[in-house]
Amino acid sequence: MNAYEKITNQIIEALDQGIIPWKQPWIIKSQMPQSIRGKAYRGINAFWLGFVAWRKGYKDNRWLTFKAATSKGGRVRKGEKSQAVTLWMETYNHETPCSETNRKKKCNKLGKRGKCKKFLFLRYYSVFNVEQCDGLDIEPIEDKPVHDFSPIEKAQQVVDNYLERESIELKTGSAAYYTPSQDTITVPSTETFKSSASYYTTLFHECGHSTGHETRLNRKDSKEAIHFGDTNYAKEELAAEMTSAFLSADTGVHDDVEDSQVVGYIQSWLKALHNDKKLVVIAASQAQRAADYIRGTK
Repeated sequence: MNAYEKITNQIIEALDQGIIPWKQPWIIKSQMPQSIRGKAYRGINAFWLGFVAWRKGYKDNRWLTFKAATSKGGRVRKGEKSQAVTLWMETYNHETPCSETNRKKKCNKLGKRGKCKKFLFLRYYSVFNVEQCDGLDIEPIEDKPVHDFSPIEKAQQVVDNYLERESIELKTGSAAYYTPSQDTITVPSTETFKSSASYYTTLFHECGHSTGHETRLNRKDSKEAIHFGDTNYAKEELAAEMTSAFLSADTGVHDDVEDSQVVGYIQSWLKALHNDKKLVVIAASQAQRAADYIRGTK
């Protein structure tokens, strides 16, 4: 089983149980998942480990490998289940003549037409939460409060900064959508939403679509003619959904999805994920880039 299949099967397992992992309050009630070295997980890893921590009730947001647990003087408890996380690795195709024979090394010909090229490939490895281990020689995590902010104010600030910086016009209409040809975002008026949180998650979703514009991240799936139910549609919609989830978690906005919506989403994602095992990993990577772009941290 390759890395895409391992991660996708985890997501499918959650969807089969009626749960959308990226819709859970995985950062609002805890901190961003991070490695034992303090580096925050990104993309699909952030979604999945945050979801698992929320589901299992872990209060510690740190994760580590079996080997790392041993190096910290501890051990993973018998019977504990690991979680798969992805890692993008680099390799190089060195064409002759080239002084570099090691496929892991760069060279001065890298990137030139007809010369050596860099490739990325995906691997996965297994990690455990700190709370699944005993005897670790590590400092206890600092318990940070999660109620010292104004969620809606933060959300509005993110939107205002992004729209102004990118000169995107926000219009009011009967539905929510992004128009690439005009580079405009349309959403219904605020009073038509059941909650302020619903308004911002919807607006974040459309902002996610807008990052695919050729002047921004130039995302292929956001520009081609796509139809409901096909893989390209699912990938672009999933990227926008995950972008909204990243931004919502970052600004403290949480929107409870209605049961009717949950059923529709789950059926759509399950079909798409069964058809394309790479979809969820790539969409999460695109969403991370989109969220970073919208926040201005690209």
